[in-house]
Amino acid sequence: MPLPWPEDTLPVMLAPMQGLTNRGIRDVFANTVRPDVVFTEFVRVKPRSKRLITQADLVEACTPSADVPLVVQVIGSAEDGVVEATRELVARGVQHINVNMGCPFGRMTSVLAGGGMFKHPETIEPMLAQLRALVPGSLSVKTRLGIEDPRKIFEVLPAFESAGVDFMIIHSRTVKQKYTGGADHDLTRELVETSALPVIANGDVCDEGRAAQVMAHTNAAGLMLGRGAISDPRLFERIRGKAPARPSGQARRCELAAHLFEVLRAYEGLFCGDAQVLSKFRQLLVHVPDPELGRWIKGLKKKKRATEVLNALAADLA
Repeated sequence: MPLPWPEDTLPVMLAPMQGLTNRGIRDVFANTVRPDVVFTEFVRVKPRSKRLITQADLVEACTPSADVPLVVQVIGSAEDGVVEATRELVARGVQHINVNMGCPFGRMTSVLAGGGMFKHPETIEPMLAQLRALVPGSLSVKTRLGIEDPRKIFEVLPAFESAGVDFMIIHSRTVKQKYTGGADHDLTRELVETSALPVIANGDVCDEGRAAQVMAHTNAAGLMLGRGAISDPRLFERIRGKAPARPSGQARRCELAAHLFEVLRAYEGLFCGDAQVLSKFRQLLVHVPDPELGRWIKGLKKKKRATEVLNALAADLA
């Protein structure tokens, strides 16, 4: 099946991040730094509702960003309606599907969804095989190493391969770790050496130096950027050698201001009213930790109207 990136490319992808990678921010990234692939937030499946997929999630899943390939992420099990939901997505034109097997939060670890799928590995291959029969483009898995045992991934790897998965993305932490500790890219390398599948490395890639180290160490087929890209939107270009190293001081503030200005304008087109727009915007700012710019970011969070934030950002660009 066709991969969502050109065959001769080492892709750098924008990760699916719940609460963050809505179509507004995907559009901004696609129109500026152009990730090779972008992913939706996971599509929730509601098996006991009249609609398996909410209208909001359908819009997100069926709205590509410029001409950057879009992969739609689903979460859940066959028993929860993921197969039927995927059939509906494909009928609406979705080409590429990714299965979330790593979400570390809430009920996702207590049921057969997200990281919880590791509790019953025998269910993985049958579900993926059903999805493979439906999906016209690539079928992929985004996973962690296991719930607590970081070597659990090697037990489920044969299920990915026998089901016909096209590539896997490994966030090299356990589910229990959430985002603490460090990503174990020694295990990423071992997966690359063990699996016949292309392996995309994810976790703790926050600057171009670290990206080069991870690629050299793991020989992965590509990289996925999550929190690193939110904190430094030009990281895609830095990794490709098309932008200088991340600046500091006023230059860093100007770079961020330009990006945040476009994001906030996009949010005004997506969300309703200042309260909702600024709530989503503040969620984004949480993922921009920068002690040097802490006072500036705090000031943006305190503003009560979107126009006030836009004016402040525009002043930084003047």
